[in-house]
Amino acid sequence: ALNAAVEAARAGEQGRGFAVVAAEVRSLAQRSAASAKEIRQLIVASGQQVEASVKQIRTAGSSIQQIANGVRGVAANMSLISASSAEQSTGLSEISSAVSQLDEITQRNAQMVERAVAQADQLEQRAAHLSKAVSSFMLQQGTAEEAMQLVDKAQAMRQQRGRDAFVREITTPANNFFDRDMYVFALDHTGVYRSFGGKPEKVGSRVQDIPGIDGQALLNAIVSQAEAGPGWVEYNIGNPANGSIQAKMSYVVKIDDLYVGCGVYKTAAARQAA
Repeated sequence: ALNAAVEAARAGEQGRGFAVVAAEVRSLAQRSAASAKEIRQLIVASGQQVEASVKQIRTAGSSIQQIANGVRGVAANMSLISASSAEQSTGLSEISSAVSQLDEITQRNAQMVERAVAQADQLEQRAAHLSKAVSSFMLQQGTAEEAMQLVDKAQAMRQQRGRDAFVREITTPANNFFDRDMYVFALDHTGVYRSFGGKPEKVGSRVQDIPGIDGQALLNAIVSQAEAGPGWVEYNIGNPANGSIQAKMSYVVKIDDLYVGCGVYKTAAARQAA
């Protein structure tokens, strides 16, 4: 443009057209310079934006990498959770099976308890029947304790009645001063039976007349023991039930001037002790 202006000045009138061209070229050059400046500024701005975008992209890449790592961790945790869930499912299945088995065992135990209760009821009923049978069972022969109870009964009656009434009532069958092979007797010092439980025919007979024994020795033993205090006298006598000679013992006490006692066979007393 400068060269064109110079040449136009040199050319004078002939160079005016050239000067117009030069002016236009100058204007164009100015506009081109301005545009170039703007383009340069735009390029600088674009470079800055690109650089910022690159930084953002790098930051985004790092974030995406972190997200990817997080996703991988979540996936690993999900795998662990899935494995744990599978184990828990297996454990729950085993627990459910064990609970079912326990339920079956409980039901069987309940059935066994019901049977045991039923058997216990049956045993209780049998025990009750047995108790009734035992309570109604009575030995054929009396025992030492029962003989003492009969003598105690006679002593109790003597405290309520006079001597003569006492002697009579021992013999009276309705007063039950006898039981099976046990009979309450009352002897005087000469050996005469003044009372004999349930057997009036024995009253007036003597101990010395009992066959098969030394009656006087038995009387002496009875008197000696009763004078010393309540106690037992042992001797051998014929058993009227079977005719055999058996050992017998009598519990004797002294009441007034009489010697009151009751005897039992020693075999029965021995069985009771056993």
